[in-house]
Amino acid sequence: MIWWLKAKNAPAVAAATLAVYGAAVWLRQEAIPVPALVGASGRLLITEILGVVPVALLVHGIDRGDAFIEEVARRRAGLRNAALCLGFAALTTVLGATAHLLWDRPEAVSLARNCLGFLGCALIVRTLLGPGIAMICVAALPLACAAAGRRPGGSAAPWAWPVHDATSLLGIAEAACLFAAGCTLALCRNRPLLNPLAQGTHGMR
Repeated sequence: MIWWLKAKNAPAVAAATLAVYGAAVWLRQEAIPVPALVGASGRLLITEILGVVPVALLVHGIDRGDAFIEEVARRRAGLRNAALCLGFAALTTVLGATAHLLWDRPEAVSLARNCLGFLGCALIVRTLLGPGIAMICVAALPLACAAAGRRPGGSAAPWAWPVHDATSLLGIAEAACLFAAGCTLALCRNRPLLNPLAQGTHGMR
């Protein structure tokens, strides 16, 4: 099991998760400007995009090795991958709650929500189009929400959960639903339906 966790990038994911929470505690409300499609220029809190980093490492780790070989060897790859994602969810939730309680950092709560939502989105797109396109989509998601997900008054649109306030129950519910759907797909299917980036790589060889 220890070998499997190392092969799946678990130590790097844990280290990256601790690092982004440390950054969230330190950065607080630091933001980057984002051109808005509606109204004045928008802004994206750095803590709202930090969750992409550990999620990228986790999805990369899940797809390390040959999924077909794992299935043939009956290692229950889907079950183990789903368990790995649940462990990541538990870690992010505990860290977010701890940072908020100890240092009054609501940004840590929104970071936990976004980690779960980003992972759910990544797992869904991974099942359909492979891990490469999944991570491109997840990296673009918070930027798209900051650019197009705010109303003229500045409030976040209902669908733009990555830029909702930390106390938004709707944002938490949407992220949780995405995470549950992604874990279900990871449990049921270990290989993507299509993988255009991998096909393009094979075609160049």
